[in-house]
Order: sequence, then C-alpha cells, then structure tokens
Amino acid sequence: MAMVQSKNLKYRKAAAHVFMWVFLAFILFPLLMVVAISFRQGNYSVGDVIPKAETSTLDHWKLALGMNVHDNVRVRGADIRFLKADDGKAIIYASDNGTDPFDPFVTAPFDLAQVKAVSPKQKLEVKATHPENAPDEADILDDEKTLELTQAVSDKVAIDVQKDDGSTERYMIEPNDKAGTSFGVYRDQVTPPPFPVMLWLWNSIKVAFITAALIICLATTSAYAFARMRFRGRSFILNSMLIFQMFPAVLALVAIYALFNRIGSYIPSLGLNSHGGLILSYLGGVALHIWTIKGYFETIDPSLEQAAAIDGATPWQAFRLILLPLSVPILAVVFILAFISTITEVPVASVLLMDMDKLTLAVGSQQYLYPQNYLWGDFAAAAVLSGLPITIVFLAAQRWLVGGLTAGGVKG
Repeated sequence: MAMVQSKNLKYRKAAAHVFMWVFLAFILFPLLMVVAISFRQGNYSVGDVIPKAETSTLDHWKLALGMNVHDNVRVRGADIRFLKADDGKAIIYASDNGTDPFDPFVTAPFDLAQVKAVSPKQKLEVKATHPENAPDEADILDDEKTLELTQAVSDKVAIDVQKDDGSTERYMIEPNDKAGTSFGVYRDQVTPPPFPVMLWLWNSIKVAFITAALIICLATTSAYAFARMRFRGRSFILNSMLIFQMFPAVLALVAIYALFNRIGSYIPSLGLNSHGGLILSYLGGVALHIWTIKGYFETIDPSLEQAAAIDGATPWQAFRLILLPLSVPILAVVFILAFISTITEVPVASVLLMDMDKLTLAVGSQQYLYPQNYLWGDFAAAAVLSGLPITIVFLAAQRWLVGGLTAGGVKG
C-alpha cells in the first residue's frame, strides 16, 4: 500500500534542503572570496566576488608556482622614428618626443632589402647606445620608406637590448592605432617570485607526511599495549597523557625553543632550524591519537587474536596480520587528523624554523603581509595551494572516514 506524505512533511523537507544549501553557501563563501582575490589584478582585498574576464589575471598564480611575470609597461612619452644608416640598413630609433630620451636608447637595425620579411616575433639583438644628441631631421627616412617600414612592423617587434652591465632588457614596439602608423614603446618589466612558495609547500607536505606516519607507528603500538595488556601504572599513564594534552603547545614555546637549542648542539639535524627537530616536536601530540586508537582496539573481539595464538602466531604476528587490517578505518582518520594539524600548525614552526628555505607554507605565507603593504592577491594564491594536499589526502582516504569516525565510541 502506497504511503501518502502529508503536506507538512513536504514543506519541512523543502525547508531542510533550502537551509542546507544556504548553510553550504555560507561555509563556502570565504573560500570563494580567497579564490576570487587570487585572480584579481593587483594585490587588493576588495573587488568583484567573481572577477570579470577582462580584469582577471593569472599573475598571482604564476608567482606562487615560481614563474616570472612579464608585464609590458609603456615608456612615458616615447615615440618611434625611422632613421637612415650605412650599409643599406635603417634604424628604429626610440625617443622621448624631442625631450629627455629614456635610458637606454633603443636602436634596432633593419635590412632595407628584406624589410618586408620582418616577422612580428623577430628578436633583434642590439646593444644599448647613448648618443649625445637626437638625430637630425635629414636622417629621418622619407614618407615612402617610412610607410614601408611601418607596414613591416605593423603588428609587434620584440627588441632585446644588451646593457653595459651585461643584463638584457626587452622592449616591445607595438602600433597604437589601427592603421599601424603610430607606434608606442613598452618595456618588458619582469617580476620574479617574491618567495619560494613551491619549496614551502614541499616542506609542509614532507613534514606533515613524515609526522603523520610516525604518529601512526607510535600510536598503534602504544594503543595495542594499553588495550590488550595489563600492567602497573596503566591507568595513571593514560590519565596523565590525557591531562597533558589539555595544555596547548603555545604555552611551552619557550621551553621548546630552549630544549631544541640544547639538542641542536649535540645533534644538529634535530635542533633548531631543522625539519627533524620540528617533526620531533610534533610527535609530542601523540597522546590523543593513542586514546583514539585504543578505543577502537577495544571494540575488536580479543578471541580473534587468541585463535591466532592457538594456530601458532606470535603476539607481533597477531597484531600485524589481524588487528591492523581490521583497524584501517581508524588509522586513516588518525593519519588525516595528524596530517591536517601538522600542515596548518604555525606557532611551533615559526619558533623552530628560521631560514627562508626551511619554512613551511603556513609560516612562510605570513611574509606576504607586510605592515606597510599587504600582498593579498599573492597571499590568496598561496593559501589555495596550501589546501590542495589536505584535499588530496581526504579524497584518498574518504572510503574509510565514515566508519573510522564512528568506531571506537562504544566499547564492545
């Protein structure tokens, strides 16, 4: 017999769906804003929630990925003149409308016999010249030859200028009007990445992965001992670990710094400004994970291990071949929790790590926020990158999350 739902139930379901969508949008709005800021031009925190196509840019992402950003900056007041030269060559001469010419003068020779073969992408290697005086009017080519040259470079010409100090500057000569008879000069301004974001991201992943793996090894073996063995002081140790976890690591920053400063004098790889020391400090938070895994172990029937022992298995074999395969859900949860807490941790890492190439992304991202200038666009791109490892770990372990999060809550 078909069941008929009342109108009130339908309204309640519709209201629940609307509430969930609004709640989801409210939660995702900050993430949407961060992503939008990473695509805006300039380093500003205000602007359109969804950047327009004509105002969006990938510059912040290029800098975060370690790429140089090239930007054509117009040389103020610059103009183009075509001059005569010896050996049947013409010279493109960039001046500043008869006033103070910009430094360096950009001169590019063209072979008049092959002027029509000039490619828009042609690169002309020339040296910077510093003539004392602007060219005479007699040196300027006649209108017919000028028109021939302008048609040849009507799209774009890239000129690499070799400066006296050995460096190279690129100038772009581009038409300013549709006819291609009026030209402008643009200097290729190269902006290098201000910080090694990809190196920081690798440091974060390395430290978080090693820490989570070591926590799994320590927590599983310790939890097995507390769940299956009975020994003097067992309850006292468990309660002590739980009490110590109530105090945040921030309260012990001075002690942590002094401790690892002393350790570093004997073992530099575990001292200050080392990833080994940072990983060792993070292992101090293993107590909470021991409690979590212990509760899960106690839900597994000990008769499975007893049956293995009757078949001749040692305690280590029973632990490795029976208990661990049954505990994969809780191990996945503990790994994710340890990974997230480590990759997002700031106070301890900011105290123990000093060199720029040693920083994690959570600590290094603070370098974008100067008191005088907040680089919000670059910071937003780095922030989105920091969330990728966590997302990948979640997707890889999601099949075990539901069972692992609910397991161990009730002793069986």
